[in-house]
This record gives sequence, C-alpha cells and structure tokens, in this order.
Amino acid sequence: MNRDFELIRSLLFLFENKPDSAMLEYPEIAGFDKAQIAYHCRLLNDAGFLRCEPITSGTSARVVRVLPFELTWDGHEFLDKVRADTTWNKIKSSSREKGVALSLLH
Repeated sequence: MNRDFELIRSLLFLFENKPDSAMLEYPEIAGFDKAQIAYHCRLLNDAGFLRCEPITSGTSARVVRVLPFELTWDGHEFLDKVRADTTWNKIKSSSREKGVALSLLH
C-alpha cells in the first residue's frame, strides 16, 4: 500500500480536533476505507506522530494494528508546518516539479 499524504494530513487534523484523548478504534475519513486508514495510523505511530496502543501478532512481536489516541508533540509540530492549505499546496507542487517524494520530516 502506498503512503497517501492527504490521508496523513487528514488524520492529523482529526486527532487534533478530538475533544479528548480517548481511543478512536476506527477513525473515519471520507474517501478512504478502514484498511487504508489502519495502515496510515500504523505509519503515523511508527513516525512518532500519533500516540497509539499497539496490537501485536499472536505469534510474534509484529504490530498488526494500532489503537490511536492522540497526537504526540511531533505530530502537532508536523501539522503546524502543513496546516495552511497554501503551504500544503506549495509543498506538493514543489515535490511534483522536482520529482521528489514527500516525506514526514520532523
């Protein structure tokens, strides 16, 4: 599955706007299915942007799913960098023009 930076940004906004730090088992983002959202929550956990409870495989320590709670400090920092639509669009446009993939820069 490919990383989708629009989904990543949407998830960060969703967790920023949650009224509390309760676990959100199945975040919903229009246009994306549960498998895509679950995968991107794992990526955001791996990147240190979301605080999550990992669910591991029954036969190994491999994380098969995460139960997300809230943004981390780094998650808030990254979101602040890409918050404005104009900035976000410039980043995407520049990336396309240069043929460079976006990355989750801390």
